[in-house]
Amino acid sequence: MLPRSIESTNDMPTSWKCAECGLVNFASEANCKRCGAAAAGADVYGPTPPAGIVLEDGYVLPPPPAVGGVWCDKSALVMTKDASLPDRCVKCNAPANGLQLKRRLSWHHPMLYLLIFVALLIYLILAVVLRKRATVYLGLCAEHFQRRRKLLAVGWILLAIGLISPVVAFANDYPALGLLGLLVLIISIIWQISVARVVTVKKIDDRLVWLGGINRNYLAQLPPWQNQA
Repeated sequence: MLPRSIESTNDMPTSWKCAECGLVNFASEANCKRCGAAAAGADVYGPTPPAGIVLEDGYVLPPPPAVGGVWCDKSALVMTKDASLPDRCVKCNAPANGLQLKRRLSWHHPMLYLLIFVALLIYLILAVVLRKRATVYLGLCAEHFQRRRKLLAVGWILLAIGLISPVVAFANDYPALGLLGLLVLIISIIWQISVARVVTVKKIDDRLVWLGGINRNYLAQLPPWQNQA
């Protein structure tokens, strides 16, 4: 770890900023609470700590770098289609360290779902024609990235069981097991869709994307949405 010069405007510093990860720690801490780096290579602050996001345990996340084209609208994230999201996990706000998940999203007006009960073919045609699409890159920490991979693997196993077991069960005259296999198949499909989704799409128009399911501390870093676009 490369040390940097320590500057303080007060003889009794109350906090210091880690030179490695940027976390603001209490002066009594010898090592960074997040990454373990020594306090010797840090910027030291006096009684007034820098502005940031105060966590429940009293530690302060430093203010994030300015992000253009990304806002917070209550519990939703609003972004332009060409905007880059902060390099933080959208599920827990931990550093993503460049780890991103590419998601191709689509959305159409919810009223179109009513056509399913009238004419499924018409719904499918209109949904394809009228849908709005966007490609986003979602930051994920290593923990959530690996967890998602494991859950997807479980879903694929359930899908395989759901596809094979009904065939074998009905062929050997075990209808109860066959129906159970079909139930597993349905569960596996719902499981895969739920795990793969990561975030929910609230709306997409020609320029903007509205996303839900984002960590509230992640949203707190963003400027409020005031129809800037």
